[in-house]
Amino acid sequence: MTWVVFGIAVVVVLGLMIAACNKALRSSRRGVSSGLGDGLGNFIDVFDPGNARAARELKEQDNIGHVIPSPDGDDPPHGVDLKARRVTIRRPSAQP
Repeated sequence: MTWVVFGIAVVVVLGLMIAACNKALRSSRRGVSSGLGDGLGNFIDVFDPGNARAARELKEQDNIGHVIPSPDGDDPPHGVDLKARRVTIRRPSAQP
């Protein structure tokens, strides 16, 4: 009888855990869970380390800004006219 009660208690606890996780995933903003996926996502490092490195590299690429040359002085080499929807880029002057 003890094993039956213990088995029912385990099934009830597992059911509550699954329901709580399902509710957390549904109520999250824009499909982002609150860390549940990241906690279990570390297993990919063990089973597929190449894919894990590639995924980390792709995440790092989101934080990289574009490299643009800085303008010399007060005269920027580009101009943006929002009303005319036009962008002008000045060619650099040829210096000997």
